[in-house]
Amino acid sequence: MDPLTIGLLTTGGLLVAVLLGCPIGLAMILAGFIGFSAIVGVQPALAVLESAAYETATTYSFTLVPLFILMGNLISESGMARDLFLASRRLSRGWNGGLAAAGVTASAAFSTVSGSSLATATTMTRVAYPEMMAQRYDKRLAAGSLAAGGTLGIMIPPSIALLLYALITEQSVGEMFLAGILPGLLAYGLYMLTILVMARYWRGEPLVGAKEPQEPIGQALKRFLPAMGLFGLVMGGLYGGFFTPTEAGGVGAFFALVYSLWKGLDFHGFIRALRMTVETTAIIFLILIGAKVFGFVLSVSQVSFSLVAFIRETGLEPWQVLAIILLFYVVMGFFMESLAMILLTVPIFFPVIMAAGFDPVWFGIIAVVTVELGLITPPVGMNLFMVKSAARDLDLKHIMIGVLPFCVADVIRLAILIAFPAIVLLLPGRL
Repeated sequence: MDPLTIGLLTTGGLLVAVLLGCPIGLAMILAGFIGFSAIVGVQPALAVLESAAYETATTYSFTLVPLFILMGNLISESGMARDLFLASRRLSRGWNGGLAAAGVTASAAFSTVSGSSLATATTMTRVAYPEMMAQRYDKRLAAGSLAAGGTLGIMIPPSIALLLYALITEQSVGEMFLAGILPGLLAYGLYMLTILVMARYWRGEPLVGAKEPQEPIGQALKRFLPAMGLFGLVMGGLYGGFFTPTEAGGVGAFFALVYSLWKGLDFHGFIRALRMTVETTAIIFLILIGAKVFGFVLSVSQVSFSLVAFIRETGLEPWQVLAIILLFYVVMGFFMESLAMILLTVPIFFPVIMAAGFDPVWFGIIAVVTVELGLITPPVGMNLFMVKSAARDLDLKHIMIGVLPFCVADVIRLAILIAFPAIVLLLPGRL
């Protein structure tokens, strides 16, 4: 059997294993090992397995991953999410759909210190959903706004998804973070507009005599200062040339710890943050090792280059190639977590994108936006189940119906970013 056929069979077997529920990291390692053994031999495959694990664990740039994850977990334990929601609620007082708008605003602010979509959705649901139900909010609007707001966690920097994309495609971490700012703000604006429109139809049952927050606006704005200060410290130090990306992650984690201790972080909360960091980092590093092992199969079998040659022979236009890839991302978003999807697909699609003439930074943003859409697309978007796990009295049908208008908003955003690449490339160009 020729190497290309083995590579294609290995890739197909990997996708089947993932769809059947095999952990993505383990599936990539097994597929890579079996495919490489079939092409080169068992002993070389064992050597590849050993070197991939060692090189991934000892690569200096990958130390960014646990540092940014630790920063987000410490902030989650500090109670900052509630402060952000209370401040956002005060600013949106009197709005039609004000609590949903507050949830999205708080999610956007929380995303500046937490790079995970699932963590943002879960944390903000636990904080905001009880308040919404206390005010007899329509469950569809409440669930939809919180699920959609959570997706901002993988776009607004520091984003773990953008970080990993930069590392595996050898792009600048700083450029990727800058590129995510305007698309993240565009998403926030479209979500707020969606809330204002949908609140006209999903009013719920207004609670007579409900207490509105009376905190002065100035005091409410002060609640944003810790998040904005930490964001400014990390990003300002990075772009000001004071920190390398790894140092920026270390500084962010340190000051997140200082802030959390000041807010009353106890020993159990600290251990919980460390445990979640270790668990998440272990999962990501297993996927990184799997991606490296599987990458050897793609290399020796020439799958990616053959795919590029096939596309050229079919005469597909670049935009048609892009449309096929993005459709694949949306479908895979039904079954997979965002980081796993990025790490699985980028080694395959990146040579195709480069051959089609697309900017690698722009494609990274487009891919992450599409992954976000997959995370909230019914029936099995991952964020829908994270909201359900944090608000057990919610019916999945309410979440699925509530999130549909936000899916439309994401499709509109994706179309805007494809039509106007300058939105993505403006800030990186300034750098």
